[in-house]
Amino acid sequence: MVSILETFEDQLKFNFSYDVKAIEDIALKLKNIHLSITNLQNIIALQTPYLLQKVSETDYILVKNTEKVTICGVLIDAISKFELPQADIIQNKKTIDLTDNMGNFELQVHPWDSISIGYFGYQNRTIKVSELTTTSCDTISLRPEIQSLGQVLVKEYLTGGIQKNQDASVNISTKKLRVLPGLVEPDVLQSLQLLPGISSPTEDPAGLYIRGGTPGQNLVLWDGIKMYQSGHFFNQISSFNPFITENVQVYRGGTSVRYGDRISGVVVIESDNDLTEKLQVGGGLNFTHGDVYLKLPLSDKLGIMLAGRRSTTDIYQNITYNNLVRKVFQNTRANIPDANEDPTPLETSREDDFSFSDSNFKMLWKPNEYNTIKLSAIFAENRLDNNKNLQIPGTTAQTNIKDILKIRNSGFSFNWDKKYRNDISQNINFYFSSYDQRYNFINSPLVSDTDNEQSLAINNEVNDIGGEYALHLPIAKKHSLNVGYQFTYNRTEYELFESSFPEDVVALKGNGTNHTLYSEYKYKTPRTFINIGLRGSQLSNVNAFFIEPRMFSSYQLSDNFTLNTSAELKNQQLNNYLTYNSTGGIFPTLPVSDNVWILSSNSTEGLDNEDIFVRVVKSMQFTLGGLYTYKGWNFDIEGYYKKINDVSSLSDIILDLAQPDIDDSTVFYGEEERIGVDILLKKRIRNYRFWTGYSYSKTISSFPLVQDSYFPGNFDQRHVFNFSQTLTVNNFEFAMGWNYATGRPFTKLFRDDNDFDGTITDPTGINSSRYKDYHRLDISALYRFKLDRDKDWKGMVGVSIRNLYNRKNVISQGYRENVDENFNFFIESFDNESLRFTPDLVLRFNF
Repeated sequence: MVSILETFEDQLKFNFSYDVKAIEDIALKLKNIHLSITNLQNIIALQTPYLLQKVSETDYILVKNTEKVTICGVLIDAISKFELPQADIIQNKKTIDLTDNMGNFELQVHPWDSISIGYFGYQNRTIKVSELTTTSCDTISLRPEIQSLGQVLVKEYLTGGIQKNQDASVNISTKKLRVLPGLVEPDVLQSLQLLPGISSPTEDPAGLYIRGGTPGQNLVLWDGIKMYQSGHFFNQISSFNPFITENVQVYRGGTSVRYGDRISGVVVIESDNDLTEKLQVGGGLNFTHGDVYLKLPLSDKLGIMLAGRRSTTDIYQNITYNNLVRKVFQNTRANIPDANEDPTPLETSREDDFSFSDSNFKMLWKPNEYNTIKLSAIFAENRLDNNKNLQIPGTTAQTNIKDILKIRNSGFSFNWDKKYRNDISQNINFYFSSYDQRYNFINSPLVSDTDNEQSLAINNEVNDIGGEYALHLPIAKKHSLNVGYQFTYNRTEYELFESSFPEDVVALKGNGTNHTLYSEYKYKTPRTFINIGLRGSQLSNVNAFFIEPRMFSSYQLSDNFTLNTSAELKNQQLNNYLTYNSTGGIFPTLPVSDNVWILSSNSTEGLDNEDIFVRVVKSMQFTLGGLYTYKGWNFDIEGYYKKINDVSSLSDIILDLAQPDIDDSTVFYGEEERIGVDILLKKRIRNYRFWTGYSYSKTISSFPLVQDSYFPGNFDQRHVFNFSQTLTVNNFEFAMGWNYATGRPFTKLFRDDNDFDGTITDPTGINSSRYKDYHRLDISALYRFKLDRDKDWKGMVGVSIRNLYNRKNVISQGYRENVDENFNFFIESFDNESLRFTPDLVLRFNF
């Protein structure tokens, strides 16, 4: 710019006054070197933050330009032509505005400015203000981006922030997620239950049952850390903070060979990576907990994030807390009676103390454009301290009962991504995960001359250490190869100690290493995607080698129709079981301690002098489906078949009761078959969306030592239906969803004093009865607002109601030991009901 002004001074004899240092780095783009002084004034005004003002016929002065112009635009998808709401308008790495619910925006900016427009799943676009008209609103289109995880098939699979990829996985961005039925906050795991094939027969938001698989059969990764506890409040709330979550990717089938150790779905959660852009602070409060986060850029290459959530349930209780407690602890001494119910007759006093928390740390360092290093840490904890004075049945004496529970899942990870020339890249990942569950039951009779205190301790620990080296090798334009090595060390320990019988300690301890090599070939074109992989693992704890071939392919037959299919083998050596310790005793333990993790090929000592060997669970799976899209309509259908071998009886008290008394086997094995079809129909009409999800699934089990014929699995819900709709009006968002499912199967129990357990199962067969059909209605409403138009300060207030018409649904069967007047002990069953009418409220601010 200085040289151009000097040229005008020399050739045209103009005199310019300006600060040389201020403009020495400013360059002007000229289409024509022969300019008039008027043209030069216009170019400087449009391309620089200065104005060239006329002082006299030959004298000019360069001054700061404070002028602003008004621009407006409509943001649309370049392919579907749909408007893109809530897109970020960015200037100098700072969000200065959002498009409204119709994709419109209006700004006052300087003529020389540039703005960038960003939207999840789309390529960012930078536009100069000088390229936009000031007399009308421009139409600006964004193109979907091609992600490294696979080409996007559907940008708005259900609603904004949910997309389906070419490899059949589904991505969810909690930042772009619109309002969902029954949620005031975008719960990381509960949001997934709106996808066909993912549900929760137990109505636990954090308990995902993916195509017949149980939550313990899912691989859940947080920044590469394996998680063994995914929920707070005993799975009523996800333990992952949605406000620091950048992306959630879920596989229902067709899993990459990179992911092993589980036989069902895969949930890969990645925390925020925008740590070097700008200072961000946010927080919020609802009826169960509060949270706060801080993103602090230390430089343009280094940033850190700190975040924490903590329950408010130990500070104050409300209807949401009370209803969650009633659902979790119903039919136990920890239950809270309804307002119209009297306390348990034997209960004379009680003290409840329950809390949960989680905290996160992340550091992101980008020393250059070829290297990215991340350090992540997570700590999640649940605490329960329940204290009651109860009358001992059959006496006038009282006793003090204490239930103390701590559940912790913590871990950290190191991740290094490095890019080379020719698109070659490598990834090195190391993680450590620790799960620790400690439960103590203390029974202290309130009699001064008696020393009969009884205590029971149940502990379960998992230590998981692992590392991975992965290499991505492009072979040609359409071909690539991924190879990798994984090392895992697992150690598990389960102990049960009772003070009355100190010699009878139940202990399951095991450890083992896992060495895995995998290779994966990918062929990808705009219409075709083929992924063929092989995974081989050597497991020291069972001294066996497992081969897992996997294949996924999709082909776009037309612009609107795509077919896909997959086949895969999977194995799982670390499984989650139910112990049913809470069924026995005059004062039984609470069922929250019944879930334990056990490594395959563990042995016990002190349990009837027997050794127990737990086998590796094996799975064979196939899928076939198709996706049709047309003018905002999405129709997705996919069928699947699964065959599960070496399923253990450890998790089923009914199998133990149904087992003939002449067979003294402690653990026996069977198989399961799962077959189903998932269907999704979705339509968007401007700012109104609705979708219908339907799943037909059939799970049957076979245990020949117990029953000759197949019987329905415990979580066999043949029909699951969901109808949801959302509406956006200005800054308001509304959602309503109706859920329906056929009742779960259960087994009737009958008294029989001649039986060892005092109880026999229904002679017509295991799980031959079913509960009534399940249904409920959920609604939500949100209002989003800006605190300061000139700053990126935003707020949100929302309300939700789960089970609006207060439907009483029976969702599971519980068991307890009882005794009759002749002192004959027997096992009896009872029904557990779903969550009742439960409101929630949220208030959030982000700066």
